[in-house]
Amino acid sequence: MTRPRPAAAFALTWLLITLLTGGYLSVNTWRGIPLRTDLLSLLPADAATQNSHALAGRLMEKAAKRFVLVVGHKDRGMARKATAAIEAELLAANLVNLQRAGPDQLKTMGALYLPHLRGLLAPTDRDALLAGRSQTVIDRALAQIYGVGGFADAHLLRQDPFLLFPAFLSSLPAPLSRVAPDNGYLSVTDGDVTWVVLTGDIVGDPYALDVQERVTAILDQAVGDAAMLAPGLAVKRSGAIFFAARGSQAGLRETSTLGTIATLGTIVLLIGAFRRAGPLIMNLMAVAIGIGAGLSANLWFFGEIHIATLLFGVGLTGVAVDYGIHYSATVFDPLRPTPWQRLHEVLPGISLGLLTTLIGYAILLAAPFPALRQVAVFSIVGLSASFLTVVFWFPFLDRGQAPGYGRHLLRFADLFWQIWEDRRLRRICLLSLVVLVGLAALGLLRLTVSDDVRRMQSLDPALLTEQADIQRLTGTSGTLQFVAIEAVDDETALQLGERVAEILDRLPSDHALAAHRGPADFVPSLKRQAENAALVDRLDWAGQAQQLGLRALSKPDVSPIDLRRALESGSLPFLKEWVLGVGQQVVALDGVKDPAAIRAALTGLAGVRFLDPAGDFSERLGTYRHRAMWLIGLSALLMILPLAWRYGFTGGLLVLLPPVAALLLTPALIALCGEPISFFHVMGLILVLAIGVDYATFCAETDQAHRPVTMLAVLLDMITTLLSFGVLAFSSVFAVHAFGLSMLLGIFIAFLLAPLAGSVNPRRRRAA
Repeated sequence: MTRPRPAAAFALTWLLITLLTGGYLSVNTWRGIPLRTDLLSLLPADAATQNSHALAGRLMEKAAKRFVLVVGHKDRGMARKATAAIEAELLAANLVNLQRAGPDQLKTMGALYLPHLRGLLAPTDRDALLAGRSQTVIDRALAQIYGVGGFADAHLLRQDPFLLFPAFLSSLPAPLSRVAPDNGYLSVTDGDVTWVVLTGDIVGDPYALDVQERVTAILDQAVGDAAMLAPGLAVKRSGAIFFAARGSQAGLRETSTLGTIATLGTIVLLIGAFRRAGPLIMNLMAVAIGIGAGLSANLWFFGEIHIATLLFGVGLTGVAVDYGIHYSATVFDPLRPTPWQRLHEVLPGISLGLLTTLIGYAILLAAPFPALRQVAVFSIVGLSASFLTVVFWFPFLDRGQAPGYGRHLLRFADLFWQIWEDRRLRRICLLSLVVLVGLAALGLLRLTVSDDVRRMQSLDPALLTEQADIQRLTGTSGTLQFVAIEAVDDETALQLGERVAEILDRLPSDHALAAHRGPADFVPSLKRQAENAALVDRLDWAGQAQQLGLRALSKPDVSPIDLRRALESGSLPFLKEWVLGVGQQVVALDGVKDPAAIRAALTGLAGVRFLDPAGDFSERLGTYRHRAMWLIGLSALLMILPLAWRYGFTGGLLVLLPPVAALLLTPALIALCGEPISFFHVMGLILVLAIGVDYATFCAETDQAHRPVTMLAVLLDMITTLLSFGVLAFSSVFAVHAFGLSMLLGIFIAFLLAPLAGSVNPRRRRAA
């Protein structure tokens, strides 16, 4: 067969497109490619509950920016001095906003509240007055005034003879329950060590790699400098940015390691199979062009690259090289001596294989997962670019001749086909299938599912230990669970917050949660302040004045405190974490033990929702795992169309049999190993179908004479795919591991069963 006339024009056109793509990628690389490391963006956005998820997303975004440092030393002065040094370096870098307790924090709060004290009551005082037990309040005040170390501020007594204001201040829930103001800092003593607490927010995106690198570098430098000033200094850190930084470092290392394994494995495989540099160079070129095109497409469409794209994209090596290997393997066929004859032989198979594979990857575009959409675009564009490189360039670059050693490779590869036809091996083959099905049946009995999002990121053990220490020292739980309140205005939201507090207080403390804090705890609603003022008016002011030896007291005017004024004053800096907008507030929960009990208790309260971001995400993953299984079925149905057009309906079903069998056996074998099935296992099965049908298609396309060459190509395809996708099973990132494990088992099974599709009659097909 001679070279087609337009071949040179196609080759030059593709060269121009490749150069433009390479130039675009080079310019973006020089400018700096934005890398995203937030694995929670792998999660879906559910339009049905968009408002809830948007609010949860805002809360998670706020929480992700928060960080806590505790600086400890046996000498309190050295601890404070080291903290000040670290604080100065962090502020000088303009990378964080730090929150200070302030030397006059209590005075500042007092100045905010004092003009409004008539409407402020501690919950216990309010309950006593509502129950008509005013004498209880009077007796408590007198005991405080005349008791040991009694109260002696005459000025305050004239305004607050019942000491309602100090009771109110002491009843406020502390955001950090174990720490106390310490001359401008917050500190806590644990044994003989004084720990000084620094809290703040990251300036910028904590999941952006450059932000992580700058913040951690500055902090490490600051801690190192402080340790020189105070030998024996201990610093613990907690915050999403630190976990993300360690995770992204591990992810990049894994990308490098797994990519190196895939590349070196492919190089060794191709050199060993072809024993010359030509096929290796051509196939690596096709893969490199595919990866470059995929990265360029992602930057064009998304403006960034997610680290999951790099991790999953490692597998592109194993798929993109399939088309080049199928072409290169035809060098062992003496009946195809010219490059254009070789291309003509493999073109129908690799074209149909590309089409069915792209159908599998395109299904990822239908999943509402931003990062997985990047993976889909990367793979679709990358595979297409590799395919076009093979079709347009390989025949021009090919100088290979049929090698003499090829018969040994062909004989070995053909064994995987012969086991299905040789009568002596058929019994062993069928027995092996029975054993495999039996193991799968045992696996199905052990099959469990788990979509817990907490398993998605492998958190650094050292940081987890430091976080637990910080939670113990500061008295926080570290949970991210909230009650969200949405109302028409702040006043209505505060009233709802007070209602929520009453409901939560009635829940058994050992059954539902440990504590809660919200805006209404610090700024009562105007309605509540008016009610409190009325209750205070009923107290015996004249009698109290007589007992205290004071002249007749005049009740202070009612002047309610406003939420916006409290926010603007800066006296309660933590309020801005709970007030998200006009009428939008959250109540932070600590130590939640029974989310279902809280959700049930709040049911029916309009404008109030219990938010458990991690639990909600896990539930949504379970929902989308079911939907992904439907996507697999849809993908198979779509693949039937080109396969039925090529082989007939019965033949198309036969070609689908090996990959579908792999789909059914893989989850059962994973369950047999004791690992629960998750959403990302199922996503891997989508590609098992897409790639497995390639193997079956290649076998269906061959004839008796060309069969050994086809099986050699499919064998090399399978090994390179396992080198690429299979190694992902060893990733420390759970989502990547689950994806890789499904691919490792599924692709191997699909390869073993692929020759079953060879019974499709090629003569009948070609005659049609």
